[in-house]
Amino acid sequence: MTMPLPRPKRKKKGEGGGSGTLRSDREKAGLTGDRDIHALPPEDGELLELDPATISPNPMNMRLELRDMDAMIADVGERGVHTPGIVMHTKVFMECYPQWASRVKYPEREFILGPGHRRHAAALEVGCVMPAVLRDDLARDRRVEEELVSENNSRDGLSPIEQALAIDLLRQRVHEDEDRTLSFDEVVERAGYTAGTVSKYLALLKLPQEIQQAIHIGDLSMRAGYSLSLLKDDAGSKESAEAHALQLRGWGLMRDENLSVEAARNRLALEGRQQFHAGKSPAAPVPLPEQREESRGQGGEVQADGGETTEPVTPSGGNGPAPQSQGAAAPAAVTVIAPPETSASAASEPVATDPEVLRKAAADLRDLACRLLLSEDRYAKSTESSARLVTAVLNPTEWKQAATKAHGWLVELKKGPSSKKRPTDYFAAVAASEDPGLMHRAAFAIGLAADEVRAAQLDREWDARDVAHVQFLATSRASYQLSEWEQQQTERLSRVKP
Repeated sequence: MTMPLPRPKRKKKGEGGGSGTLRSDREKAGLTGDRDIHALPPEDGELLELDPATISPNPMNMRLELRDMDAMIADVGERGVHTPGIVMHTKVFMECYPQWASRVKYPEREFILGPGHRRHAAALEVGCVMPAVLRDDLARDRRVEEELVSENNSRDGLSPIEQALAIDLLRQRVHEDEDRTLSFDEVVERAGYTAGTVSKYLALLKLPQEIQQAIHIGDLSMRAGYSLSLLKDDAGSKESAEAHALQLRGWGLMRDENLSVEAARNRLALEGRQQFHAGKSPAAPVPLPEQREESRGQGGEVQADGGETTEPVTPSGGNGPAPQSQGAAAPAAVTVIAPPETSASAASEPVATDPEVLRKAAADLRDLACRLLLSEDRYAKSTESSARLVTAVLNPTEWKQAATKAHGWLVELKKGPSSKKRPTDYFAAVAASEDPGLMHRAAFAIGLAADEVRAAQLDREWDARDVAHVQFLATSRASYQLSEWEQQQTERLSRVKP
């Protein structure tokens, strides 16, 4: 037997229902006369359809420009804005972010954007409504920065500089529970990148504006820009006028001579020493960044580098031990090419013209170029490396001197078993290491050293092999520039008929 369902009881006035309750709610809300329920203020999470002219851009938006707008405007004109943006009440935003209040472009407008600036610009252009979700809670909880960074991470087309500005915005964010900015670890966690990547993005913002602009428009990769940012002045600063001058000089070499960042860095070291025409040394050390990564690669997230750390390289031509490290290696460590000491009187000496002096000075620079080249991860092409191996094999009488010089280079650069003090023991340990990369580098170093030992001899005239040696250094990542004396020898031999 089935029982009829009980009838629902009608709520009495004043019991949460009925016309009396509705009238009471309307009166509390101030909805009297002709005003209806739609005049109630919107609540967080509510989807609104807004006139884009009532929405102000957000000053926290770190896009330097709105790209690809033609396609966006065409799409919005055909289908409207189909992905809602996020808005906050302008008054709420300005109260919660007083430091940004003066930078709000249209403070009189009712709403201010979170993510959605391209959609907003397209809606303004087309003249259509913009759907948006009200999120005053983002302002009250001071999470607008995180929302903008999160939105950027999911979008294509942002330049590395725009990404860096967004992370820097997050770095300045005030902690929601304390009156302090976020720590580095908190920035890393909320940005969604690795610690190494966050460090590299922020380093870009310390570069001169000209280099930042080149990175932004795609003329310079983020990797190369980060490598340039490691250049320091003699006081260890990366942001001084002297450091910026070095960074701009490096970028100029890359742009004008199509050099890789490694070659440009090496050229800077050589330029710092290339005052031998006057028999003088530079007044200040020439800083170089550690050899870290490839220069011209574009795209993809940049992770923290690993692998070997290049120790300081000194410009002396000897085979003494490497200088001691100046403390624990930091992500932004640099290598410094320190010139030998010079007196004030030496600085006023006349230009040296003795061919033997010029030849010795050129040999000193070539020695530095060889060490700079060997410090690179990619020091030579396979054909160039093979040519040096052939040279070493076909000239066994040169092996001892070449091995001694190559041993000094490699130990100084901390490549291979640096505990081996004798060249024969060192190369025997390399051969037994079963490390093909190290064996190849060591063999190449011997061939390179054989050429350099021969070219540095003062009691012989240069020949085609010597010219080939300096031309290889000039076209390699060492980016060596021939001295006047070397240019004279090259021209002299070019006039000699084979």
